[in-house]
Amino acid sequence: MTALRIPIDIPNAPTSVVVERGAVSRLGEVLAAERVRVEGRVVVLAVDNAVHGSHGARAERALAAAGARVATVALTADERRKSMRAVEEVWSAALAAGADRGSLVVALGGGLVGDLAGFAAATYMRGIDLVQVPTTLLAMVDASIGGKTGVNLELPGGGLGKNLAGAFWQPKVTVADADTLSTLPIRELRAGLAECAKHAVIAGEDSFAALERDASALAEGDPAALDRLIPASASIKARIVSRDPFERGERAQLNLGHTFGHAIETIPELGLLHGEAVAIGMVAACRCAAAAGRLDDGTAARIEALLHALRLPTRLSTGLSTSLPSAASAADIRRRMGFDKKNDGIGGTRTLRLVLPSAIGTVEIVADAPERAVAAGLASIGAGH
Repeated sequence: MTALRIPIDIPNAPTSVVVERGAVSRLGEVLAAERVRVEGRVVVLAVDNAVHGSHGARAERALAAAGARVATVALTADERRKSMRAVEEVWSAALAAGADRGSLVVALGGGLVGDLAGFAAATYMRGIDLVQVPTTLLAMVDASIGGKTGVNLELPGGGLGKNLAGAFWQPKVTVADADTLSTLPIRELRAGLAECAKHAVIAGEDSFAALERDASALAEGDPAALDRLIPASASIKARIVSRDPFERGERAQLNLGHTFGHAIETIPELGLLHGEAVAIGMVAACRCAAAAGRLDDGTAARIEALLHALRLPTRLSTGLSTSLPSAASAADIRRRMGFDKKNDGIGGTRTLRLVLPSAIGTVEIVADAPERAVAAGLASIGAGH
């Protein structure tokens, strides 16, 4: 695959996404081409434990060959461990290596590791340089782009609040090497397709139809289809982030499916991956929009059909669990939704802000969705009473 560069023009923090197969093995050269110096710098390589011995080892060698002093810290990609304690692990590794304000953090792994390492970079000595090297599809097209970092917090009454503490901290560059996807379990790959579907709904008919055409191939991990998808989907997010880097308006559209999805994802009994929860959340958002009179049933069905074609779950009972846990009640999911950070207030039920589609290519931020419509969305995904 020919290297592609997607610029993201953010005032005072310009960045880019480089999409290139084999880039991890040439990471020092790729960063140098993007004017990110590694020679003579302390580089803290925060790597997902799952790829430490494979992609992590290649990145270590490439950075060392480019003259970096590499200090590696392996992190466990688990939502329960996405906490300040894990951020402290990165800080401690940086201190032990003698990292200063001129040092660099490289986050290599999925979106969770990128969030943790990014937050560590944003706060170590009040902020040092960051490079994102995503190794999952979800991170390549979404999580690593746009500078969001953060950790989870325990909610009053139980459960996790997703990314309730964090910061915006733009990477100097994001390097997406599709060769790393060869070690990704097919379930994880498919989970990443949920964010691609979200982008396509936001972008419009051309993007949505292209994803429909490639859906079967993508669900099986076809390399040619992935090489078409990754730059196309990453470009959609990059354009939105360029226009609204701090999510003060348009960028909130990227949360389509996430208010429902984050609440679902934090129910451990369901055993859902982030992308799987987002797929179910998109169905709930579509059916909520239809119940509120904002979306026609045919479009809602078309979006759900695409998620089916991508081999993603669309109901709570189609997750890993063989039966719907009692914990996945509509009331409990609705309670968790009240702590979503996009709300005007935290923990209440009157200020819920949802991102709802009204057509392919038109997504709206809705602060006044009727509770009956929210209930209809939850019922559509099989949430019990």
